[in-house]
Amino acid sequence: MKILMIDVGGTNIKLRVTGHNDLRKIPSGPQYTAEDMVRDVLLTTRDWDYDVISMGYPSLIEDGKPVREPLNLGGGWLQFDYENAFKKRVRFINDASMQALASYQGGRMLFIGLGTSTGAAFITHDIIVPLEIGLLRLTRKGKFMERLCKDYLKQEGKERWLAYVHEAIPILQDVFKPTDTVLGGGNAKLIDPLPPGCRLSTNHSAFRGAERIWPGSDMLAEPHGNTWRIHWHKKS
Repeated sequence: MKILMIDVGGTNIKLRVTGHNDLRKIPSGPQYTAEDMVRDVLLTTRDWDYDVISMGYPSLIEDGKPVREPLNLGGGWLQFDYENAFKKRVRFINDASMQALASYQGGRMLFIGLGTSTGAAFITHDIIVPLEIGLLRLTRKGKFMERLCKDYLKQEGKERWLAYVHEAIPILQDVFKPTDTVLGGGNAKLIDPLPPGCRLSTNHSAFRGAERIWPGSDMLAEPHGNTWRIHWHKKS
């Protein structure tokens, strides 16, 4: 089964498909709608062959369906008929959860995504829990999503942004007590040195998470309310 990954972000839509190593990007932004996305994806992938779609969605998912509009994009994402538009089966997973699933090796893992905004997911013994850490207060005047986002990095510079990154990560590690902390997103590569107990993922690695929500991979994650249950080595 060939899988198309659509990783929906506030700056770019990232695309990858089974059998191709290249990662294609489509610019998005605050006015970008679901209809815009489908049109651009169909155009950009017209030379790719795929059977099903995994969509990393930048907002809340409940029982495998989007239940809140993305904060950094345009509207129209909740009521759109994706399967009719693509003529393919589509499965949704929170974008941070998809990247966390891609990097999971067992135990208690914390994933922190540092991109246009801030995303996170926590996996504890095969249960994936998406986290809204961006709404937490990091300083008296600033939330996580205001101090760790791409706009703050551009406006205030790498040094100040890194200082907040190195302040925020130990706080989250103290709260969730992970045995493994994974940093991803487009800006994670700027973190040098890495905080203790951390490792990097890459945008390319997210495709493993896209594979793992369909039968036939080394593990299968299935929606359970607003969490996901991982079944190891389940084949179908």
